[in-house]
Amino acid sequence: MSVHSWFAGWVERKERYARTSEKFMSADRFGSIGVGIGLPSIVQKSTFSFRNVKDGADRFLGVSKSGEKPFARIYTRLGNPTTEYLEKALFQLDCQHIIDAALAADERKPTIASLVCSSGMGAISCTTLALVQSGDEIVCGNVYGCTDSFFRTLAKFNIKTHFIDTADTALVKKTLEENPKVAMVFLETPDNPTLCISDIEAISKLTQPRGIPLVVDNTFATPYLQQPFRLGADIVIQSLTKYVNGHSTSVAGVVIGPYEFMSDHLFHIYKDFGPTPSPFDSWLNGQGLQTLHLRMERACASAVELALRLEKHPKVECVHYPGLPSHPQHDLAKRQMRLPGGMIALELKDGYAPACRLMDYFASYTTPGELAVSLGSAITYFQHPASMTHAAVPEADRLKRGITDGLVRISVGLEGVETLWAAIDEGLRLAYN
Repeated sequence: MSVHSWFAGWVERKERYARTSEKFMSADRFGSIGVGIGLPSIVQKSTFSFRNVKDGADRFLGVSKSGEKPFARIYTRLGNPTTEYLEKALFQLDCQHIIDAALAADERKPTIASLVCSSGMGAISCTTLALVQSGDEIVCGNVYGCTDSFFRTLAKFNIKTHFIDTADTALVKKTLEENPKVAMVFLETPDNPTLCISDIEAISKLTQPRGIPLVVDNTFATPYLQQPFRLGADIVIQSLTKYVNGHSTSVAGVVIGPYEFMSDHLFHIYKDFGPTPSPFDSWLNGQGLQTLHLRMERACASAVELALRLEKHPKVECVHYPGLPSHPQHDLAKRQMRLPGGMIALELKDGYAPACRLMDYFASYTTPGELAVSLGSAITYFQHPASMTHAAVPEADRLKRGITDGLVRISVGLEGVETLWAAIDEGLRLAYN
């Protein structure tokens, strides 16, 4: 059973409040929460004064008459009003159904909480360090290159990671059965960069009886397209740098999870390691939330059309996109996601050389989009995972996961289908001349 003291209590509440047959919040309510009541002021302060000695002592004990999270009004490394606005909005977008159900049941104890970090990797590393210790093991799916690298680094602390294809639920089950020391399962879905889909609900039914927290990186989907708590996830992470910000103007991440875990375990690591966002970055991300649902709708609509056209292109070997009927988990994506997303991966014929020429084409300032490794921006980004985001993944593992030398990843922006298609079509033509 679980070595996590908070897990049993969380599971009881998860089954009452979090897991639902309804997979998504309505688009209108999502938009209303994202827009909010207007952005707060940027509280550009490092330090907050106390009313008296007792007030200061109470704050260090986590006592707050105004309901602030522990330590919030002491020092911006421990919390800031501008960041708290963002934390509350993100918390509501993922968990409003939990709030509603708990209030209806007259629940007096908090169930879930959120914490914004200075980067997505800050969110991932702090969460991991709060969940595992020396001798534990991790099951990890196909993930972002730095996440992969971080888990490999943990080996020097006697923490072993099993890198597997979490889109294969039977393989997840087998791995858990054979490795009783697993203390965390971590997955991205859609994954980065091959866009395979893992069945969150099915995997949660494997992890939950074993007392293993299921952590889902929801960066590619955002809470607009996918709400993992409704499917049985225990902790949800996002890189806010991507779709939430939407304009590549800041770096941040968020962790949302069970209140007891967040307050008694994660927060203490967070405050000591110091992955704190600046108030201005939090303000920028709060602004990005206001249009998140609109930008996701536009990006998904363009991505669907581009994927259909790319699949028919004579120079494209195959297209990985959950919205295509040819995608192996197409039906799962339709059940689990509101829309199939704004990310496309395609395999070029003849591999590395034409992929590089296509990338160099989009490096020119005369083309729409950019050659860049981020995603989720208003600008379309093209990148080559094998030589960029996943270059640090050992070649054998990289190829096993389908990250070949000819794989190209596209984060579809807001330029419009015809503008992007004209450039992609010309870029593919030139890549083979």
